[in-house]
This record gives sequence, structure tokens and C-alpha cells, in this order.
Amino acid sequence: MSATFRKSSRLLLVMAAACLALSLAAAPAQASSWGSPQNVTSWNVINGRWTANNELETYTPNNVWYDGSTLMIKTYNAGGGVYYSGRVESTALYGYGTYSFTANMPNGQGLLPAVWAAYLNPWLPEMDGAEIVGSNPNTVYQTFHDANNNQTQFSAGNGGGWTNSFHTYSFTWWPDHIDFWVDGNFQGTKWYTTAAGVGMHFIVDTAVGGDWPGNPDASTWATADGARYLKVSSITYTPYYP
Repeated sequence: MSATFRKSSRLLLVMAAACLALSLAAAPAQASSWGSPQNVTSWNVINGRWTANNELETYTPNNVWYDGSTLMIKTYNAGGGVYYSGRVESTALYGYGTYSFTANMPNGQGLLPAVWAAYLNPWLPEMDGAEIVGSNPNTVYQTFHDANNNQTQFSAGNGGGWTNSFHTYSFTWWPDHIDFWVDGNFQGTKWYTTAAGVGMHFIVDTAVGGDWPGNPDASTWATADGARYLKVSSITYTPYYP
């Protein structure tokens, strides 16, 4: 084989690989899968009216998509007392280990964006990586709800606000306790015992209205396009095997 032919073959292979990479990069991401490099591999995208805690939102898959590798959840007022938002739940259950979310949370009266985990069937236990009451963007809450809904809550303050910028919220679930962290800073430990067989679904959503944040008002939707966005650029799970 001539040197010229070998060089031409290598060039064709490089060009083919480049074309393949471009075609994969151009392929639209789907809300049913997370994608590289995160390792939560699939989602159940919720569709329907949600009334728990006297909330007002209707979750729709139309409000969940990817911008590159960033999960986007849109929340807006459709008028007539109808509010649309988005919610995703991992189809898989995850066990002991570290659950971490890098998220940009929205502010706004009556909004409650959250990144969290729960068993779901039944609902409890629940472990909240971050909840922010939209009217109080300077405080983020991290909460453990046990199987009887006894709650232990930690909060972290930020004079500049937690919303509209990316922060990393995480917790590590051990067999006998949970450690909570914000941007790598330790927030607190909850000691407890729970059944080893219980697993957690990753969950991302923005609730509208309800008992905790109260109802939205005109200021909630005072944005360029009348909507608020929850953005998650990374979700990771690092297992721990006792």
C-alpha cells in the first residue's frame, strides 16, 4: 500500500468521524433521557393537574426539554387560573450514596422550585436537596421527611440570593444518617434508621401556589417572556455499598 493511499485513507476516516460527531451533536435531546455525562439515565415526565398541598399547577411534557445538556423546566400563567409547569422523576430507584444537583432555580411569588428525591410508592421517605420559596430567594431549604413525615430541616442563607444562578445542592444518604451540602459546604446531619430496601427517585419540578409559597401574583410573571425557568446542568449519583 502506497504512503499516499494510507494518508488518504486516514484523512477519510478522520473526516467520517468528524461528520458522525457533528450529526450526534446536532441530534435533538429528548426529555425521556438525561444524556452524557450525567448518570441518571431516564425520566418519567409527568402530565396532569397536581393538587397536593393545594398547589395550582398542571404539569405537561411540553414544559420539559433539553438545551444542550441542560434540563429545562418552564413555568407560566396561561390565564384563567391555569398555570403550566414541568416535573420529571427518574424511572429508576437509587439507594445509599450521594445525590447531587447543579441547578439554577427561579424566583417569583408563589413558586416553589425543588430538586429532591422520594420513594413515591408510598411517597415517603423524602429527601430534599433544595427547595426555594420564590418570594424569599435568599434562603434554600434542605429537608428529610421520614416514613411518618417527621421532618428535620436545614436552611442556608445567601445575601445575594440563591436564584437565577447555578449552585450545587447535594445530600449523602448513609444507612443511619443523611448529610446535607450546598456548594460543597456542610449544612447538617440527620440521624435515623430506615429500611435498607427503600430506594429514591430523583425528582425535579417547580410547583405553583400551595400551602408553603402562597399564590402567585402579577409580579411572578414580570419577565421578558412571562415565564420562569428551572435549569439543571448536572445530576449525579455516587453509590455507597455498606
